[in-house]
Amino acid sequence: MSADVARGRPLFPARPPRRSSPALRTARDLLAWFVQMGLVYWAIVLVAVVAVPFVVDRFGAVEVSIVWFARQSGIWFPFSVLIGVAATYPTVHVASGMTRRAYVRGALLAAVVLGTAFALVMSLLLEVERAWYGAMGWGWRLQDGWFAPDEGFGTVLLAYVATFVVANLSGVLVGTVYGAAGGWWGTLTLPLTVGPVFVVIALVDAGAGWLPFADLLGAARAAELTPLAVAVVAAVLAAALAVAFHLIAVRRSVAPRRG
Repeated sequence: MSADVARGRPLFPARPPRRSSPALRTARDLLAWFVQMGLVYWAIVLVAVVAVPFVVDRFGAVEVSIVWFARQSGIWFPFSVLIGVAATYPTVHVASGMTRRAYVRGALLAAVVLGTAFALVMSLLLEVERAWYGAMGWGWRLQDGWFAPDEGFGTVLLAYVATFVVANLSGVLVGTVYGAAGGWWGTLTLPLTVGPVFVVIALVDAGAGWLPFADLLGAARAAELTPLAVAVVAAVLAAALAVAFHLIAVRRSVAPRRG
């Protein structure tokens, strides 16, 4: 032992620092990049949520939640951004020495975390808005239908998570198909890659009468869909989107497309 000390060797060699997995690093990088745009998005939402009720109160009666209407932007804003990420990021990712498998796992994790975070923030905003409206003497309600305020915070959060996560997974799949197969196949497969988003929206939104098969889905809602049933449907659709994304992305060429 003394000889080791004399040679300058430590008695207890330090353990090498534990490094996070490539998939976790990929997810962290994607989420850190998205936070910058997310802050701008939520700033705009907050301005609208605060300003619009005063404008409505000036000319009429405040009766409906403004945060409730922001759910559409919560679906389609991350969806559109993730399309661009999935179409362009893999080339940079692989060029940096990372693997396709790490990208796939990291992108899936980032999409789920992002959707859950958006759902939590928007659900909390609904609660804050309801308390604020009550203090101001205004009426507060959501759109009539399955997604009702008397079903509690947990049910509202579940519906938001189901919608946002499925939309995010759809976004990465759409961008991957466009990047891998080009514009024609990307467009022709939209009913399959985006269709699950509209199914979930129809299950939680009674105002989706314009959707295809609205009568059938309306009958399903009239049958008193439980939150558990919606969660199961959303989980199955999310799993299908994730599997499709994995199968295409791990085989996708990351060389820039010509033309």
